Amino acid sequence: MTDSKSRGNNPELWQKLLEDLDEKLQLGLLDRLRRVAAYHFESDILFIEPANPEDATYLTKGATFQQLELLAQDATNIREIRVCSKGTFPKEC
Repeated sequence: MTDSKSRGNNPELWQKLLEDLDEKLQLGLLDRLRRVAAYHFESDILFIEPANPEDATYLTKGATFQQLELLAQDATNIREIRVCSKGTFPKEC
């Protein structure tokens, strides 16, 4: 499996997010974000393409999504997260 740091446009910022999740013991989120197919930081939005439908379902659940968004805002200064389905990443997400 390819290291998730190489699946996006800003590996340093992505790694900071993963480290923050690890420090805060957000292991469910961390595990799924480590597996992402791709990510993309654009302006103040983080686009995420989950590795599989189960991860997409987990990441888009109400409370889980809100928690991820708050933690990512704190770690990376983004404004929002968009979870994209395969084939729509990132522009049509």
